[in-house]
Amino acid sequence: MAETSAITTDAALDEDRERRSLPRIGLVLTAIYVAGLVIYLWAQGQNPASLDLNELGDFLGGVSSPLAFLWLVLGFFQQGREIRLSNKALKLQAAEMRRSVDEHRRLAGGGD
Repeated sequence: MAETSAITTDAALDEDRERRSLPRIGLVLTAIYVAGLVIYLWAQGQNPASLDLNELGDFLGGVSSPLAFLWLVLGFFQQGREIRLSNKALKLQAAEMRRSVDEHRRLAGGGD
């Protein structure tokens, strides 16, 4: 019994690590992208604050779209992972219900 709970605890820790990995990857990639953008603008000698409003809007839209796409893709992978975990939990729950029904049948049948 203790061995089963240790396996369950290890599996829960692995699942928790997996859930945290995608946001960390996203934050690292976002930081790299923003740092690269700042270095590029600095090397070019450009200052986005000096742009007209319509140019600033175009600049911000162009700069933020790769980040939006990155987070969309990471969200897609996160959702797939959550669906797999839910599926696994439902299978375990169904198996436990089958065992419970079999046990009730055995008890109701008088030990047959």
